[in-house]
Amino acid sequence: MKNIFILGFTFLTTFVFGQVDKIYKHSGEIIEGQIKRVGEFTVEFTYDGEDAVQSLSRYSVNKVFYGKSTRIEDVSSKIEITDDNDWNKVIILEDKQLVAGLKKGDDLKSKTGWVNFRSGNGKDERAEKVLKQQAADVRCPFILLLSDKTVGKSAKKTGSCYKYQ
Repeated sequence: MKNIFILGFTFLTTFVFGQVDKIYKHSGEIIEGQIKRVGEFTVEFTYDGEDAVQSLSRYSVNKVFYGKSTRIEDVSSKIEITDDNDWNKVIILEDKQLVAGLKKGDDLKSKTGWVNFRSGNGKDERAEKVLKQQAADVRCPFILLLSDKTVGKSAKKTGSCYKYQ
C-alpha cells in the first residue's frame, strides 16, 4: 500500500511540474513560468504563482519549451560579434521594448562631417555604419537608437549599446 502511494505521488508531481513552460535565454538563464504569447517582437510570460505579465525581447530569447505539449519553439539566433569586422551583424533597434532582457552597455555617438561629398541618404548610411563599427569594437550586437538627426549637410546618430546578460 505504501509503495502504491509513493508511486501515485511521484506520478502526480511529475504531471504537475512537467507542465511548466521554460524560456531559454541566450545568456544561459532559464526562466520557468507560463508563456502567454510569443509575439513578433516580444515573449510575454508570467512567473509561477504570479499574475503580472512580464515581457522579454525576442532577441534575448533562444527558444521556448511548452510544458503541456513538450513542444520546443526556436525564437531567435544568437548574434556573435567576435571582432571589429562583424560590424555588419549589429542590429539597430528603434523601440525600447526590443531591449527588454538585454544588458545596457556604453552610449555611442556618430556623425558625418559638415563638408562631405555624399547625398542625403549616403551621409545617413555613413553615420549608421560608424555607429555599428563602434558597437562591434565593444562586442555589442544591438544598438538602441536614441536620436537620429540631420543638421544641414551632416547626419548625427546617438544610441546605447546592448548585450546578452
